[in-house]
Formats: sequence, C-alpha cells, structure tokens
Amino acid sequence: MVVPDDAKNRILLKATNIDEAIRKAEKHYKCEKKSLRVYTIKPPVSLLWGTIRKPGVYRIEKLYRKKTEAASASRAIEGTVEIIGGLIKVKDPVNGGRYPSIIVNDPNIDVYINNKKVTGSCVVTEKDWINIVPKSADPAICIDVELSRDKMEAILEIKKIPGRKYFLRDVKACNNLFICGDYKEIPPPAVSLKQCIDKLVNKGVVPEFIQVEEIEALIKLPYGGKSIVAKGIPPVHGINSRIKYYFSRNSYRNPNFYKDKPVDIMDHTIIPTVKAGDVLAEKLISAIPGKNGSTVTGESIKARPAKELVFKAGKGTILLDDIRIVATIPGRPVLEKGVVSVAPVLTIPGDVDADTGNIRFDGDVIIRGSVREGLKVVAGRDIIIGGSCYHATIRAGGNINVYGKIINCNISAGADMIIHMFVTPAVKNISNILSSIADELDSAHPKRTEHGIGHVAYILINENKKLRKLVEDMENMLYLIEDEEAGLGFDIINKIKNQLFGANALHIRSSDLIREICAYLDENEALLRKRHIISTNITLEYCENSLIQSSGSITVMGRGSYRSKLIANKHILLRKADSVVIGGILIAGKTIKAGVIGSIAGITTYCRILDFDGSFGAVRCYPNTVLSVGENVTTY
Repeated sequence: MVVPDDAKNRILLKATNIDEAIRKAEKHYKCEKKSLRVYTIKPPVSLLWGTIRKPGVYRIEKLYRKKTEAASASRAIEGTVEIIGGLIKVKDPVNGGRYPSIIVNDPNIDVYINNKKVTGSCVVTEKDWINIVPKSADPAICIDVELSRDKMEAILEIKKIPGRKYFLRDVKACNNLFICGDYKEIPPPAVSLKQCIDKLVNKGVVPEFIQVEEIEALIKLPYGGKSIVAKGIPPVHGINSRIKYYFSRNSYRNPNFYKDKPVDIMDHTIIPTVKAGDVLAEKLISAIPGKNGSTVTGESIKARPAKELVFKAGKGTILLDDIRIVATIPGRPVLEKGVVSVAPVLTIPGDVDADTGNIRFDGDVIIRGSVREGLKVVAGRDIIIGGSCYHATIRAGGNINVYGKIINCNISAGADMIIHMFVTPAVKNISNILSSIADELDSAHPKRTEHGIGHVAYILINENKKLRKLVEDMENMLYLIEDEEAGLGFDIINKIKNQLFGANALHIRSSDLIREICAYLDENEALLRKRHIISTNITLEYCENSLIQSSGSITVMGRGSYRSKLIANKHILLRKADSVVIGGILIAGKTIKAGVIGSIAGITTYCRILDFDGSFGAVRCYPNTVLSVGENVTTY
C-alpha cells in the first residue's frame, strides 16, 4: 500500500512537461520514478505557434510503502478521494474494492476531469487529471437618486455589494465526496461624497438644498441604505383674518328646556337681541401674508394667499379701534356679507303661535298676523300687530298699535299703570296711617293701656276704615295684573295682615313693631317709585274682557270697549261718536272722551279721572254709569 506522507513529501515544480517535472523531482528526492506521483496544477502553454512555451505547474508527491500483515493483502479496500488545500487527491481501490466518486453540484465551482467539465456524480481514478476552477464575483456599488412625488424631498440610495472569491473546503478522505465550495468576501470599493453629490446634481437637485451631513452618515453604513438627503422649502400659507362674533345669528331653542327649571312651554324659541353698548364682534387677528416655497429642483411653490375677511360696522353699530364692533341701539344683531348691524325691528310675517313661541325682543316688533291663545309678545320698544289678539299678553316699552280685535288679553305699554297709579300711592298712604297709629299709641293715657298696648292697637287698627279700605283696594287692583309684577305688592299686603289685622294686633307689645312695618313700607314705596315712567300710547280698534294699561294715552279707533279695564296715565279717547263702552272700568289721569257709555240694560260702567282738574266728555251716558273726578262721584 502506498500512502503519501502529509506535506513533507510534496513539492510544486515548474516544468515545460511532465517528464521534466519527474526528472527534477527524482533529483530532489533522490529516488526512482516509481516512488513519485505527479499532479498537473497548471498545464504548460504554447505561444506563437509553439516557438515559446510557458512552463506549467506540477505538484510532486513522494510515496512510501507500508508493510502490512499478510492477512490484509487479500482484503478488498475501497478507493478514496479527499480535498487538501484546494486539490483533489484520489486513491484507487485495492483487491477489487469500489472506486471513489465525486459529486459536483456547486454552481460556484467548476470541475474539469481530463479537460472536460463535469457535473453530478463522477467516478475518478488516480490517473485522472482533475482541475478545479473556483468562480469569483467582483464587488460593486450602486448610487441612485429618487425624488418624491411633490419634489420636496430627494432620497439617496447607496447599495454596497461585496464581492466573493470561492474556494474548496478541505474534506477528509472518503469513497463518495461532495464538492462543496466556500468563499471569502471582497469588500466593496469606497463611496465618495463627490460621487453622491454629482448624482444628486445630475438628477436636478439644487446644491443649496443638499444636506451633506446626511450623505456622510449614509456613506458610513457598512452595507449602504436609503436616506432623505435634500429637502425643499415648504410654502408658508397665508393666514386669514379671524373674527369672533359674540351673538347668535339665528334663533335658538331655550336652554332652560334642558335644565331642571320651570319654564313656559311657549318660551321654546329665543330671538337673539343686544343692547346698546354690547360688543358684537371683534377682530382677533388681521390677515398674515404667506411666503412661497421651493422644491429640491428649484421650482417655486406658490403659497396660498391670506384673505382679509370683511369686517364692517353697519347701521346701529360703531367700529372702535378698528378691531371691535359695538351696538349703538338695542335690537336684533344681523350679519350679512361681513357687515354687522343691529336691526331695531323684528318682523313676524305671520301669526305668533305655537310654532313661533313667545316673542321677546328689545327693539320694535311688527306682527303681520295675529297673536294666538296663550302667547306672549314682549318688546323693548314699539309693537305693531296687523291682526287680532286672543287670550294673549302684550307688553311694550314703547307704543302699541293693534289693528284687529283684542279679546281677553293683558296689554301694557310703557309701565304697569296699576302699580304706578294705585299700588305705589296706596303703600305711601298705608305707611302714613300706621305712623299716625304708632304716634297715638305712644301718647295714649295709661288707663287705656292698663290691659296691654295690644288692646289699644287692636282697636286703632281694626276700626280704621280708611286703612282697611286702602289694603282691600290695593289687593283688588293687584289681582288685575300678572303675578310677576304683583309679587312685591302681595308681599306687602301679607305682612300687614299677618302682623296687624284681626287678633294679630293683640300681640303687639309696643309701637316699635308698627314703626318697623312703616320703615318696610317706605323702603318698598321708594323702590316702586324709582321705576322710570315714559309716556307711551296704545291704539286699538276694539277690546273685550281685557286689561289695557298705558303710561301715556289709550285711543280706541273703532267700535269701543266691552267689559274691559282701560287704565291710562293721561287720556282715554274713543274717536268715533258712535263708539260704545259697555261695562268694565275706564281710569285716566286727565281726560276721558267717549261716545256712548253704558247700555240700555244698565250694565255698570266705571269712569274715573284722577286729576281734580280733569275733564270728561261723552255723547251719552246710560244709567249705572259711575263717574269719579278727583273726589267727586256722579252716578247716572
């Protein structure tokens, strides 16, 4: 058996042919040819038609023979093949053993047997010339530039592709050997900053937008990558002026409907109103112009221009400091095409009914239709009603003009004249009477007070008919007006009754209690008197079962009045000579002029003029017509 001795018995020689290589090896090892094995690493090459021969490379191995036992000489031994240092070494079988084979499936390793490229499984022998040619892949770099769709960004991509140099791995001796290659990586060439910038410029990127530090960071990555290396300048869009409005532009639902509060079902809609001096609108900022931008390729991007919103003061408003619109009159705020104004008139094109709800407005109100049952119309200024009023409440700070009928309504213009003409004077008179009673108690003879001052007070108060009449009349008049206006008056009456009238007077221990009540009455009388009274007028056609009060005059243009209460601070005038006043009460501060008062049936009709110098005139007064001028009373 012949076995090569590792690397000690192996040399590489250059020679023009195999024979020359063997001769050199015999001389080197000082042995015979049979002790040598020759492998062709690189065959010799002939150039210029054989005139020049380039030597080839041969590997020479010295063999040695190992003696084995006689018993093993007859045993079959398989041939082997192994890879050492990139070379394939083959050993033939002995005593009929199986020949070795190689399996070539690695695409990166080309195997030639006897100058023929082979693949798959191949049987090899020691005589075969086996040449291994590993492949290699050169390293490469790729630089690419991509622009975003809006050209606001440039994206640089660097691909660093390392090369590969393949080689055979060593494999121990075996009968069936797989050719399996390995490789060493070849680093890619360096990428320079200039290469990247040139690529960007060639793509159209403006140099001033290129971010060098981003490129340098990308270059340092071992395998490259992607990064945004240029950014354009985005446009700064203009900012429109901004205006804040402090009023509601449309009617809205009463918020009290969503709270746990009592609320009139007809107060479901609120009409926005303002008062003089209210701030209606304010310009928070003026328009700020924009600034154009640029793409990375230098194309201009137009900025959206700023819009200066219309901010003007219209009728009923004033512009202060160029930034604030303030109401100069009360009314309904209106915004139309940027112009803020105050409309002093609210116009209802049809009826005031369940759909509109109650009407509350600080300015003038014009109602084209009628006011239906259970509705209220409250205005800060004049009210004009083109139709009729049925079971409604009408209150105005100015004049009232009703062109239709007034049926079972409560109408008041300017102020509540019952409070002004009757309740306030009555409170003053009651206070004066009680003050006199307190003085009389203080000066009473001791014999009168021997049973207690309460008995004297009881007699003085309960036998004072004028006091009791004042309280009774005041209470009757308060029943004619709405609860919200009569509240203070009823509080005064209840205090007097609960502490002074009837058996309650017996509990009085001194005049101090009466004087305390007098002070209470004087305080509230002053409060009622402070109410500002302006002269307003009411003009109507006909009224029935209604209460009508005016701080000026009441003028009836049509048929007259039936069982109604008309109270005017100045005059009550029925213009038609055939107008009729049947039943009810007419109270005027200065003058009453009418057509026919009363009826053939003798329905009682009261006419009263508060001014002692007032005048009364009528075409005819039927029986049971009661006329009072000052303190003089006449019954027809």
